[in-house]
Amino acid sequence: MTECPVCAADVESKDKIAGEVFPCVDCGTELEVRALEPFAVEPAPKEAEDWGE
Repeated sequence: MTECPVCAADVESKDKIAGEVFPCVDCGTELEVRALEPFAVEPAPKEAEDWGE
């Protein structure tokens, strides 16, 4: 099983797809699925603020 890179909580790969962003169930960090085989996640990149530009 893969762990959250922030809090080390177990992250399940069930029903996840590559590129999907989801919150860690323990710490709430937004994680992005980087690979399915083997399953790997990393913190999702922060989106820049769009001030209506």
